[in-house]
Amino acid sequence: MSEQNNITLSVNEVAPCEQKIEFKVAADAVSAAFKKAAKVAQKQAHIPGFRVGKAPLEIVAKRYADYILEDVERNLQGAAFEQLSANEENDKLDIVSFGSLDAAVKPENGKEYVFAIQVETAPEIELPDYKAFAYEVAEMDSVEKRVASRLEYLKGLYSDYANVTDAAQKGDMMKVSYESDFALADDASASLKRAVKADDSWIWLNEPEQFPGIIAALEGKEIGVETEVAVEFPADWREAALQGQKLNYKFKIHEIQRKAPIESDEALAEKVKAESVEKMMADIKDGAEKELEYEKKEQLKGKALEMLLPCIEKAELPKGLVASTVQREFQRIAERLVRSEADVETFKADREKHMEEAKQEADKYLRKFFVLRKVANVEKLTVSQEEVDAQIKGMCAYMGYKEADVRKMLERNGGTSELQADILMNKALEAVVSASEQK
Repeated sequence: MSEQNNITLSVNEVAPCEQKIEFKVAADAVSAAFKKAAKVAQKQAHIPGFRVGKAPLEIVAKRYADYILEDVERNLQGAAFEQLSANEENDKLDIVSFGSLDAAVKPENGKEYVFAIQVETAPEIELPDYKAFAYEVAEMDSVEKRVASRLEYLKGLYSDYANVTDAAQKGDMMKVSYESDFALADDASASLKRAVKADDSWIWLNEPEQFPGIIAALEGKEIGVETEVAVEFPADWREAALQGQKLNYKFKIHEIQRKAPIESDEALAEKVKAESVEKMMADIKDGAEKELEYEKKEQLKGKALEMLLPCIEKAELPKGLVASTVQREFQRIAERLVRSEADVETFKADREKHMEEAKQEADKYLRKFFVLRKVANVEKLTVSQEEVDAQIKGMCAYMGYKEADVRKMLERNGGTSELQADILMNKALEAVVSASEQK
């Protein structure tokens, strides 16, 4: 006899997006579960005077009562949850998270078994007719303009530096010597020594700055000039020994170099090792077209989301899911702002402000998540393991991390589920945009 055929359930709303599901397992199904569990135990029972598997069922039931009860409880609850997920009528619940199980009373042979569980469900959403959406897209660059911009960028990127004799400009390279009033310890690292004194070093007058404020301090200076510069290092500076330090430097400028832009397309093609100017231009044009297409699609997805969100703006959200998402956002704010011991006290002082920001971010995320999840359900969209793997590989390539390390990190902080949700939301937005384009 299947336990599922003898299980009834009732659903009662206890709060918005919160339901209590009560399961009742018929007495004969409970008896059958006890008998089945006892037979399983009988096959492995070691009881003096009997060969393994040959002890009488009644003796096994008494000797292994605790084991059998545990097995029965697990099997009955498992059958109940299988019925919950298999019953099409229960799809209307749209469960998003499970709470604690209320099973205070253990199963008893020959008696009805009752237990309950609290679940959180998705808010009820009535989607607008997104297939009828009409979008107004902001004016974008022409392909020709984007190609010209890309050419200019590449000519600057591949330009060679040449010595100049006039005053330094932002973007120049300067050969300098410098020393500071920082007292070096005998065991100072080589990188710290280079940071506080150098007889011959190159400084690039561009972001990120090699010294805080160095661009403003050296811009306009000429070869041979000696200048004093007050440098204040922030608390999160890359060299730990200099964090929060205020030092006085003496700089002397020995040489100034400036990029000499590449003038011709032919010279650029040679620099980038292109087969020909024509092939280089075709590749640049292809990249520009793809770039513009991507930007247009992202703009359309942003517009689509704006038109979808009003249908959920007044809906109540599952409290448990809200609480966990707020905690996640609060943790991210802390990771972004706390980089040193000094930051800890500042963060604590502004805790309420940061918590309010976390609540706002969590609310925005969950409303976006639920409305796009609804679209995904309508469009029957899912996320495959291949899509998750591809996303992880892309993250590794972008950040320069090892794939194994990223996977461990995602598993440790629950990031895999969030990654799957992000992929699903993006697919849902693409479906909305595609649906309106095909009308």
